[in-house]
Amino acid sequence: MKHNIVTFTSITVFALSGIIFWETGFAWLVFVAIVVAYLAITAYGSFKIQSNYFFKSINQGRKKAISLTFDDGPDPDTTPRILEALREKNVKAAFFVIGKKAAKYPELLRQIESEGHIIGNHTYSHSYFLGFFPGTKLKHDIEKCSEAILSAIGKSPVFFRPPFGVTNPIYAKVLKELRLHSIGWSLRSLDTRATNKYQIINKIIARLKTRDIVLLHDNLRVTADSVEDVIEHCLQKGIKIIPLSQLIEKEAYE
Repeated sequence: MKHNIVTFTSITVFALSGIIFWETGFAWLVFVAIVVAYLAITAYGSFKIQSNYFFKSINQGRKKAISLTFDDGPDPDTTPRILEALREKNVKAAFFVIGKKAAKYPELLRQIESEGHIIGNHTYSHSYFLGFFPGTKLKHDIEKCSEAILSAIGKSPVFFRPPFGVTNPIYAKVLKELRLHSIGWSLRSLDTRATNKYQIINKIIARLKTRDIVLLHDNLRVTADSVEDVIEHCLQKGIKIIPLSQLIEKEAYE
């Protein structure tokens, strides 16, 4: 992937620079510049899932429609409100659940699935330090989330979304071993920063385009407040909202 290309290019440039600049007295400045540039590019690739820096993520759809996706649930207060809004508007969404919450509220997962929505893996712990987990520990964390989902709905998910959109080479190896599809997004609602529903609605409507995968969070009250209006605005603009599996043309479960 891009990371391998950047690494190979950086090493090559580093070696050539040593040959070219060694006798000029500027070699160390050039070396530092190369290292800084390499670290900056790698950091950008780690935190920008759309860059597909370490591995390929699905960041937008194939059809002229959009999909709504929700992270960080299920939540006993806000998820049911969002499900009600989706049901009233006859819209199907995708929920990337945290495993420890799924294990605590399996009835919510069964409700999500029974109402025709997709459930994806968002790791078990959702730890801030997941990006530093060794491969064995990361694999166990992801597998544990899939097990919680399987226990609740009898299906094993294929869609996975890395917490915070952070990626690295360890994720690449683990996801390949587990045969999971990494799902990113093309439109971030920024609902985690919103103080009222209008900020979310305006953010989405102003930038929405067909094939978008929209990122929301079903553990936030402000998001629950906004969902019905977001859907209504989409319908008024003639934008279809379809299930994620249809938008990206991939099956959601094994």
